[in-house]
Amino acid sequence: MLNLILCIAGILLILLIAEMLHERKVLKGEYLRKLVHIAAGGFIAFWPWLISFQTITYLGVAMLAIMLANRYIKFFHYHGHMPRPSYGDYFFAVAIIASSLLTDNNIFFAIAILEVAVADGLAAVAGTAYGKQWGYKVLGFKKTVIGSMVFWIATTSILTAGLLAAHENFTFETYYYLLLLLPPGLTLLENFAVYGIDNLLIPVALIGILNMAQI
Repeated sequence: MLNLILCIAGILLILLIAEMLHERKVLKGEYLRKLVHIAAGGFIAFWPWLISFQTITYLGVAMLAIMLANRYIKFFHYHGHMPRPSYGDYFFAVAIIASSLLTDNNIFFAIAILEVAVADGLAAVAGTAYGKQWGYKVLGFKKTVIGSMVFWIATTSILTAGLLAAHENFTFETYYYLLLLLPPGLTLLENFAVYGIDNLLIPVALIGILNMAQI
């Protein structure tokens, strides 16, 4: 019970800090949204070491319900004004639910959630800040070379550390091919998964591949 309270309190603290930043106009828009995305996702990635996967599923359902309500009531302002239609917050909550159902491996879950939280979050921030001059469109949505590069590098870093931690699940040859093929493959998926659905497809695809590749 104490660990469950800690998990809920951690998310509420992140949202409270985001509200303070919003009210004081320290951060807004995409930067505020991605701060919450990275911080909350980075924390949630390590929930399996605190609570059961079944409890994570229930919390994911609760998060989805709160996010749906927040679209209309606006008791949290982390979402900000979006210049394009996106349902990434919904898909992220669904990804937490799906990931908790698709694996019982703590490290696989952590890798999947860190991928969508940190890699995708950093890519969006870098692309917004530095990628305006090197942009391109995929299915009518603007992407940036800088953002894709950051996503690729962050993905490689997460997989390098995560797969080493899960070394008992893979042969060295499998580890090599996963590091070689997953970063470009996930970067390509991130480019084509528009409307925020990458927040769901990336962790689900990643867990599926890791499940099939393990010994």
